[in-house]
Amino acid sequence: MTKHSSTRTTIGIIGIGHLAQYLINGFRNRSSEIILKLYNRTYEKAAALKGSDANIHIVKSNQEAISNSDIVIIATRPKDVKVALSNTYFEKHQVLVCVAAGVTLVELNSLIKPAKAIRVLPISSVAINKSPILQYPHNKLAQELFSMVGNVHVLPNEEMLTPATAIVGAFYAWMFPLMNNIIQWGKENNIKEDLARELVIETIESATGMAIHQNNLDLNEIWKTLATPGGISELGMKSIQKSDGLNLWSNALGEVVKKMNQENEAKK
Repeated sequence: MTKHSSTRTTIGIIGIGHLAQYLINGFRNRSSEIILKLYNRTYEKAAALKGSDANIHIVKSNQEAISNSDIVIIATRPKDVKVALSNTYFEKHQVLVCVAAGVTLVELNSLIKPAKAIRVLPISSVAINKSPILQYPHNKLAQELFSMVGNVHVLPNEEMLTPATAIVGAFYAWMFPLMNNIIQWGKENNIKEDLARELVIETIESATGMAIHQNNLDLNEIWKTLATPGGISELGMKSIQKSDGLNLWSNALGEVVKKMNQENEAKK
């Protein structure tokens, strides 16, 4: 973070589930100038993460995690956020970051006055400092912190969080069964599993690498340079399109957004 070396940033984390553990790993990878105060209803779960790390402190209440922290990250399940923040006190200068999906700023700010809330969505790849991260609204301190564990995208409005979450959250997760499916196909076609895994992962990595390298081109333009008429790429894509395969992905994203909107409406 943009701090002098003598100044340490203190982060309180409430709720130590999988996402919080990924975040903790990511912060540990990048900075020795962050002090983490962890609170979980099951004390032993939080304590298990400390090990010999002198920068991690296990606290026994939500308020202990909040008091004297520069940023507080609430990482409970969405339905538990209200209970976790009830009867707590925040200072005006503090920032609450909610990584639980679907909890609105109106809900959050009503619980933490006079502090301000920020919504942030990282994914599990924060553990290796490679996550796309959604943020709304802009906040310099939160953006600097989460830039340590990924690439932060500050959105122009809160409504965009829902469809963007579908891409960053659900689409990301679907990559793993997709890769596994191709690996299994490789095994059925006499490719050893470890080699099939390497080929699938490296092929996806090379495609994303080219998309980044040729960021001046529309992705469909890149496709056209690869789809030789009568070639194997064109043949395979015709088969995918015949089954409406590409639209199955965007249709699935639509279902995700629909569910998220229904859940948000149910809370009103």
